[in-house]
Amino acid sequence: MLILITLISPVAFALIALADKAKLSEIKSRSVDEIAKELSNPATPLASLNHVFEFYTFKGDLPGADNQTRFSYSFQPSMPFPLENGKVFIFRPLIPLLLDEPVFNSARNEFDSKGVGLGDISFDLIYGGTDDLVYGDTDKDMGLLSLFGIFGSLPTATDDAVGSQQWRLGPEVAVGLIKKWGLVGFLAAQSWDVGGSNDEDFSTTTIEYFYAYGLGGGWQFAAGPTIEADWEADSANTWTVPIGIGIEKTTKFGSTPWNISLEAHYYVEQPDSFGPEFLLVFQITPVIINPFIK
Repeated sequence: MLILITLISPVAFALIALADKAKLSEIKSRSVDEIAKELSNPATPLASLNHVFEFYTFKGDLPGADNQTRFSYSFQPSMPFPLENGKVFIFRPLIPLLLDEPVFNSARNEFDSKGVGLGDISFDLIYGGTDDLVYGDTDKDMGLLSLFGIFGSLPTATDDAVGSQQWRLGPEVAVGLIKKWGLVGFLAAQSWDVGGSNDEDFSTTTIEYFYAYGLGGGWQFAAGPTIEADWEADSANTWTVPIGIGIEKTTKFGSTPWNISLEAHYYVEQPDSFGPEFLLVFQITPVIINPFIK
């Protein structure tokens, strides 16, 4: 049932959001460059349906680690609630569908490949926005992005081998600088285990550093690699550190803006035992009508 919900929810969200045709005018009036810049901003009031496809390769000391790959699809709807003070309140669930997941079988000392299944659903609940910064007459188009809230994940995996069996929760904060050319910033979250059937201690920090540089015509150089620190692991397996580049294009099909992006991340640091070496991310994001914008 959970897999069925995952597969049909993009269609359901689109049908609900597109029901109000009267709100198309505000989206139509924006240029593709304006929409591209808005979508790069975590505090955007634009509603969207993010479809994310990820392909990983791995390396490590475990037997067969260098031959492992991972392929997944994730659906992340975003329906911000704009407030009268110019800020936004956003709830963003991330629903992962694991299509090919390597799991090490210690009894056989080799990896098993897990098939199609739902992973742990994560979410963030954040509040914030962009405040104008003015330093003389030359920097009027400068904004400071600030967000804070909570990050969490739920033990929804259909296979215990690929799930945490834990409820996890912790604080989240984002800071960024917005300029005429684009934006740069980071989104950091710390989470701990707060319940569930798995008694293992969990304490992990993630830091997504993001950037977007407008090239005109809806094109951007943009990426958002995520650094991870597992504080419960030993020193040789604590850090996962990627560097990333990407290109994306925002265009309009009819009256609907779409953002299409491709990113490549190379991991300069990963756990010695088993960790990612390379990640390719392909994302398709239609912008939909936000019923909360008057």
